[in-house]
Amino acid sequence: MARDTILLVTQAQTDAELCGLIPEENDPGFVAQHLSAYAFIRPQLAGKRVLEVGFGDGYGAAYLAEGAAEVVGVDIVPGNAPRAQAKYPASNLVFRHFDGMRLPFPEGAFDAAVSCQVIEHVPEPQLPAWLSEIRRVLKPGGQFFVSTLNLDQAMKPGKPYQKLIYHEKEFTAPELEALLKQVFSSVTLFGLHPSFKHRFFRRLKRWGFFVRSYFSRMTVRDFVVRPADLRRAVDLLALCTK
Repeated sequence: MARDTILLVTQAQTDAELCGLIPEENDPGFVAQHLSAYAFIRPQLAGKRVLEVGFGDGYGAAYLAEGAAEVVGVDIVPGNAPRAQAKYPASNLVFRHFDGMRLPFPEGAFDAAVSCQVIEHVPEPQLPAWLSEIRRVLKPGGQFFVSTLNLDQAMKPGKPYQKLIYHEKEFTAPELEALLKQVFSSVTLFGLHPSFKHRFFRRLKRWGFFVRSYFSRMTVRDFVVRPADLRRAVDLLALCTK
């Protein structure tokens, strides 16, 4: 694989590995946290043609396809497309492989684009080009939704922090907003936060109470998205407009 592609992975990974979260193999709370971004986005995509950049397992694209007119997912790992197509068969859902740099679609092909928990894997020098390519395939006025972890929340006071080895660039809210505004005319940031119920049960857990039953049944209702208190958000979610 050429070194100038956006998402750099080894040949072994492109041949064999499934990248990203797999719902049935991960903790319910972790799944709910990641799916919450899609739950926030989905009502805004009803009846639209949508592109997902970096679909991984395909669970998010399948979730969006329940309301969108069509969802096309692209991913740099060749094996992900046939696996996702077999796992999530739907007449309005298509998965394709792409090289990570150039999207195989004409200008203005989509009403909206989505990329959840992917931007942190893109080499930092290539981020403007990566975003510009997504902007290219949007219609005028088209929307791009992007989510990523919140570096401010990931760093704990008084403790050393080292980003995950497979992350290229992690963002605070101001950093993410500044980057996105280089490419998109309008950017609005939101934060993903634990719900009141979620916070209550986390406190009980810290106090030593047995609350496994709650954490084993977590859903998107245990998270809320709001445009305030971004420093304390678990994840960041941005809505960009072309």
